[in-house]
Amino acid sequence: MSERGSWLHVRASGMDLALSTLDLREVVAMEVVSPLPGRPPGILGVVIFQGEFLPVLAWEDLPGCPRSATLPTALAVLRPRLAIPIDRIIGMIDLAAARLRGPEEHDPASGWSGGHLRVGDRELRLVDPDRLVALLRRFRADR
Repeated sequence: MSERGSWLHVRASGMDLALSTLDLREVVAMEVVSPLPGRPPGILGVVIFQGEFLPVLAWEDLPGCPRSATLPTALAVLRPRLAIPIDRIIGMIDLAAARLRGPEEHDPASGWSGGHLRVGDRELRLVDPDRLVALLRRFRADR
């Protein structure tokens, strides 16, 4: 995760999140997710993206994530070949007006979050793709 570049503010699974545009390949319309037999924890299923299977994150399996009451409208495709469902795009974040705070040990989301970004009166969780992929690998190893 990088503190440089710009950030995309999205809403997903009831949370305000910030995605670094350096970690983002693209945002595409939500597609039907094909479930996997014996669904691995953290993975909802797969979609076909540019001719390949792309795993889709299951937010509800991650620590610190509420169950979403809304259906996702888009998929944010991250550089490490992972799609995360998002409810809506809020907009771009002006880094000059934002304050970055690192992850806190007691935060249940610290396994996948890179901390918080404060923008005005909003507190956004930073999605850290490296931490997220490492957490999904730990889930798989613990099975």
